Amino acid sequence: VDTAPQYIYSPRELSRWVRGMYEAMEPLEAMTSEELVRLWAHEALRLFHDRLITDQEREWCNNQIDIVASNHFGAFVDINAALQRPLLYSNWLTKNYQSTKRENLKEYLMARLKVFYEEELDVPLVIFDDVIEHVLRIDNVLRHPMGHMLLAGESGVGKTVLSRFVSWINGLSVFQIKADSRYNIDQFDEDLRNLLRRVGIENEKICFIFDEGNALSTAFLERMNSLLASGEVPGLFEGDDRVQLLAACRENILSKNNSSVIIDSEDELWRNFTKLVQRNLHVVFTMNPASSDFDNRCMTSPALFNRCVVDWFGTWSQEALIQVGYEFTANIDTGYTDYSMSKEHVNKNMKTLDTLALTLEILKVENPTLREAIVSALVNMHNVVKKLSIKTSKSGSRSIYISPRDYLDLINKFIKTENEKRSHLEEQQTHIRTGLQKIIETKDKVQDLRVDMVSKEKVLIQKDEEANLKLNSMVSKQNEAESKKTLAEKLTIELKNQNEEIRIRLEIVEKEL
Repeated sequence: VDTAPQYIYSPRELSRWVRGMYEAMEPLEAMTSEELVRLWAHEALRLFHDRLITDQEREWCNNQIDIVASNHFGAFVDINAALQRPLLYSNWLTKNYQSTKRENLKEYLMARLKVFYEEELDVPLVIFDDVIEHVLRIDNVLRHPMGHMLLAGESGVGKTVLSRFVSWINGLSVFQIKADSRYNIDQFDEDLRNLLRRVGIENEKICFIFDEGNALSTAFLERMNSLLASGEVPGLFEGDDRVQLLAACRENILSKNNSSVIIDSEDELWRNFTKLVQRNLHVVFTMNPASSDFDNRCMTSPALFNRCVVDWFGTWSQEALIQVGYEFTANIDTGYTDYSMSKEHVNKNMKTLDTLALTLEILKVENPTLREAIVSALVNMHNVVKKLSIKTSKSGSRSIYISPRDYLDLINKFIKTENEKRSHLEEQQTHIRTGLQKIIETKDKVQDLRVDMVSKEKVLIQKDEEANLKLNSMVSKQNEAESKKTLAEKLTIELKNQNEEIRIRLEIVEKEL
């Protein structure tokens, strides 16, 4: 009790234990002794085990259940077979509430998740072992009237998402308030009135997910505490609101021809209204134990533990961290099939090797690849930072809480950085590949031009020879022509001289005559 407020047990737990067994046994025609003991142990775990905080306490609880079962049922039942873990019960795969294998449940949940992503919420959700157990615990409560839950765990463990998922599977509408800095108690009262009208008059089945961040003052929790305890909030419906509510209840009863309710009695109408509220409304509180107000809220709101089934999410185990990391890194192209470390690296990183060994064991892998090494590095980095934050908080410095949400941020940032670096390298490779392609094309063109040049060089030599022959012929002809020209010029001069002599002689002759 001094450790945690949920460690207070009352006869109500015994009633839940008996009721859980009865509801599972009632539709069955027969049941073996082993099945009965297994059901007995499962319901005991739901009452005692689910609210425990530490792994040591959970292990102690499991051992105590085994011891009690062995002492009382060991004479006629194979206890090892009857209590073989995990103890998982569900009515999703069969029409009755029966023991189910984890593999079959995982296949079913994966199929339902695909539809859930399309219809409701596109949020990546990894189905690992702890998720399956928490989903079954939430389902076990929401299936029953007046089933309310308190989910306590660090931020990012999936309290809200799993509650919405299970509500969707069970056909429940989800109601959440949108509280901001201007949200006040009057607005909260109006939201509560609308909610109660939906479940008490319209007969709508609703799961009200109330996060601790919505409790902006103690008045919020006081109203929720009253709602859990009696199915009503004192003073919520007054005056005209109450008159209109009762009128709507009367019309609703008349439309259904419900003769068991006296419509002329306001008290009878109000009791019928609160009865419908208790039957159709399920409240799920989500709280973070690391919050400074957690203990105060637990002390001031006893109905949180008296009326709610507690499921202590705590934080993710090492197995959960590894499984989540492995799923989220599925699209990383490591490019390697084997992974090995040098001896020097092995000697310096023994703790990392322990995490890697645990990773291989959980993932059932013999030879590690780079993907398993990446998952191991991410988990180890998260663990180191978390230990350092705890050490810093104990030293009196500022408190820093490292939660699974931070681990998811680490994975997302790693994937984002890896994608950016890969895109950058691929872009560089594209540029280099394009440049090399251009060089190869240029080389081929140069080679073709060189071959073409050799062939044309032969033609050029031939043409040059022909041109030389023609040139020589032209030169010889030119020389011949010049010789003839010179001869002609000489003959012209001689002819001119002769003509001159003839002229002179002609003049002489004419003078003599």
